[in-house]
Amino acid sequence: MKNFTSPKGIFSLRIPVEWQYINVAAGMKEESPYSFQHYQESKSAFQVSCYPKPAKWDNKIPDQKANTDHLRFEQTRMDDEEFHVHLWFANVEDHYFIVKFIYDAHRAQSLEVAAELTQVTLALSTLQFLTGSTRTAAMELDVYEKFIASLAASFDLRNRAFEKMALIELVIILANQIDAYLRMAIVLHKQLADQTERIEVCLLRQEKGDQPVFEKQIYSMAADLEIISDELRDSLFSLYSERNKVVHRYIISDFKTRDLIQIVYDYDQICEKVRLRLKYFEDLQLAQKVGIYAHKNPGGMPDALAMDILFAQVNDKHLDKELFRKISPKKTGRNEKRSSKN
Repeated sequence: MKNFTSPKGIFSLRIPVEWQYINVAAGMKEESPYSFQHYQESKSAFQVSCYPKPAKWDNKIPDQKANTDHLRFEQTRMDDEEFHVHLWFANVEDHYFIVKFIYDAHRAQSLEVAAELTQVTLALSTLQFLTGSTRTAAMELDVYEKFIASLAASFDLRNRAFEKMALIELVIILANQIDAYLRMAIVLHKQLADQTERIEVCLLRQEKGDQPVFEKQIYSMAADLEIISDELRDSLFSLYSERNKVVHRYIISDFKTRDLIQIVYDYDQICEKVRLRLKYFEDLQLAQKVGIYAHKNPGGMPDALAMDILFAQVNDKHLDKELFRKISPKKTGRNEKRSSKN
């Protein structure tokens, strides 16, 4: 299963790896109900809603503590000739949950629905209302996982651009990857310096209204922290200027198309140098048991479940059927059963 953290970290749960978060995919608002469906089929829907309790609250369901899973739910049904709906209700401190599982009525007796209900029950057992430091940690982890997924997705675009020899696209993607490697290296460096697992998410995510941290600032920060050499920083500044000619002044300058080949080559060489600097800090964290890689080997071979989770996260980044990565839920289920015994 994979993590889902609601916007602002109000709640979290784990959902089957083959379920897609629909609110973003369908262009809906990220608010209750938060909806999930199978990536390739939409015969059923799973929805989680979380609301503050109103001033006058006469609900008789007992209150439960935040930051705990395995909540106790009141259950009921709301079926008609077209759809069957399972409902679950729970109160947690000053909020309440309404959870729905909806499927076509004619599928009610199918083995498929029975299997889906098992998945729903497992997902419900992981649902937590988050507060305080637990909420902060969940939000930081969510930003980190989306950053890693976005970086992984960029390689799909990079490979496609290389196959088509789309040189301008390659320049832009390679510049993005260098920026991402450096941002991650700065985060890891600060975790090592502060001996913490806290993640400085302002470097990994930029939302509307956030104060931006620009690429040139990242180059300078990385050099100041001795993550990269001054010489490498100067090379990045130089390439940044060349890229700006490509992006902003291709038509109005004397820039020649054939120059793109050399720029792509230079970017590719520097990208690998920066990646190796990131790897140094990943390995250092593993050796010192500090930060994101305190308990996992960054160079280890991921198992089938980890790959399926990454593929699902990459699919969520692309939202493009042409770039869809196939997920193997049956294989995932076996891996989860095996890992739960370890």
